[in-house]
Amino acid sequence: MRKKNNYHNQVLHLAFLWVPVLIQMALIFYFSAQPAGSPALERFPTPPGIGHLGGYGLLALLLYRAFNESLFSWDFKAVGNTLLVGVLYAISDEAHQMFVPGRNPALFDVAIDTAGIILALLVIRLLITPRTNG
Repeated sequence: MRKKNNYHNQVLHLAFLWVPVLIQMALIFYFSAQPAGSPALERFPTPPGIGHLGGYGLLALLLYRAFNESLFSWDFKAVGNTLLVGVLYAISDEAHQMFVPGRNPALFDVAIDTAGIILALLVIRLLITPRTNG
C-alpha cells in the first residue's frame, strides 16, 4: 500500500508542477491560432508586444518552477532548461502562425518572447537573492 501511495503522491506532485505550464502553453497556442482581426485578439486588453512579454514571462516563471520544483531557490540548470524550452516554444509558436489566416511568423516576436523569459528569470533571481544590511 505504501508503494502505491508514494506513486500517487509523485503523480500529484508532477501534475502540480507541470499542469500550469501546459495550461499557459495552451493559452499561448490559442491566441496564436486566432486569425488576424479575430474578436479574441481585438478584445485582448494589452498591446501585442506587452502580451508577448507577459505571456512568455509567465511561461518562464511556470517552467522555472517546474524544472526547479520551487521558485525560492536559484538553479542554473533550471535556468538553462527554462530558456531552452521557452525559446523553442516561442519559435514553434511563430512557425505555427504560418498556417493561421492573416498571420505571419515574426522574428521580432521571438525576440520579445525571449525578453519576457529573461525578465522573468531576472525577477526570480532578484527576489531570492538574500538582502544584506550594510
